[in-house]
Amino acid sequence: MATITIASIQEAFNHTDDLVMRELNIGEAKAVLIYLETMCESTKIELSLFKQLRRETADGNTSPDLEELLTSAKVDVCPSIQKAVDDLIHGHALICQEEANRCYSFDVNKQYRRSPAEPENERSLAGNRDGFVEHLQSNLNLIRKHLSTGELSVRYFMLGKNANRRVALVWLDGTTDKSMVDEAAKRISALSSTHDLHPGLLRKLLRENKFSIFPQVFNTERVDFASALLARGRIGVLCDQSSSCLILPVSIYTFMLTVDDLIQGTWPSLLMRLVRIVGLMFGLLLPSLYISIVGFNYEVLPFKMAFSIKSSLESVPYPPIFETMLMIFIFQLIAEATLRLPSALAQMTGIVGGIIISESLVQIGFVSNILIVVIALTTISKFTIPSMELRSTTTIAQFILIFGATVLGFYGIAFAFIGVLIHALALEPFGVPYCLPVRSIKR
Repeated sequence: MATITIASIQEAFNHTDDLVMRELNIGEAKAVLIYLETMCESTKIELSLFKQLRRETADGNTSPDLEELLTSAKVDVCPSIQKAVDDLIHGHALICQEEANRCYSFDVNKQYRRSPAEPENERSLAGNRDGFVEHLQSNLNLIRKHLSTGELSVRYFMLGKNANRRVALVWLDGTTDKSMVDEAAKRISALSSTHDLHPGLLRKLLRENKFSIFPQVFNTERVDFASALLARGRIGVLCDQSSSCLILPVSIYTFMLTVDDLIQGTWPSLLMRLVRIVGLMFGLLLPSLYISIVGFNYEVLPFKMAFSIKSSLESVPYPPIFETMLMIFIFQLIAEATLRLPSALAQMTGIVGGIIISESLVQIGFVSNILIVVIALTTISKFTIPSMELRSTTTIAQFILIFGATVLGFYGIAFAFIGVLIHALALEPFGVPYCLPVRSIKR
């Protein structure tokens, strides 16, 4: 075992002021208690060490064994200075005996945990009200309560160079394909980062195709939803200090699901999924169809409707793509502003801002009134998609279709849509077809 000195520990922490050192007399031996006061709970130190030390002294034991003295549930031997530093960072206290070249670590971590609550962005009408919290062991506890079976397996990883973050791979042995588990473990083990690892970065690193516009790793903060997907053979990735669970492998069908679909009956859930699919298609196609009809194909509309639209466009001096992109940008600005504002102001800003700006743009002739309806319906339709990642994908694909409609009208929309569809069909994250219900009947 490498020699661990007090000076080397101080140098490793650059003589930080929150590194506490306290000399102890353990029988006839000298020792030093070391811990970070910002990471450790003083009451735990009192219970784990000093209370027992006073009892041994009162009993007349002049040379108590250090390992027996510590009442912590887990006591580790630190074989190196790096192990000692890592333990201190993660809320452990050290007892070092330089003369005997011994160093022990015990857990006295100071923890601030919030109670599991329903996630704000994944509300459910019929599901449970518990969500993940920012503590890995608590999240695993919540999953085990939902999946009370011995088949639930957990494998730990330590990722990150500057800030080691504990990551857990969770799956049901016997239900999940073993080859997928091995592949996921291999990819997670190969990950390295010089930055603090968080689920957003982990999700990017686990993507099969780095340049695809489609999300390939599902993210949820609901315990019941994650447990239901694990029971269906998926793999979960939990990261310490994170309140979300990454699910893989997934298909595009997963991003259209909600936990209510798994609880409600077949027909209600089927109806709601159909509504979401219609919302997805509206959000994807409406702006490009508007540009195509206004710019190329008036003949597809009834005469009176075409005449009404044409008359509303007489005062607009710009091509359809300009007014369409302008309105999409304005609605995106309003949506982004409402996300950052307090809830009371956000509702007022969204309603009043949208009405006033839209009405003013129509009156001064920047956009047509029919476009206001198209963009408003497009925005509302996209919010029927439960996944934020898929909503972002819909927006990007929407721009691709708008470009196709501007160039070739209906033909451009068809070519762009087929191109996006072929790309989605070609994706196979972790060997599973991304468009699984289309490419295979096996779920």
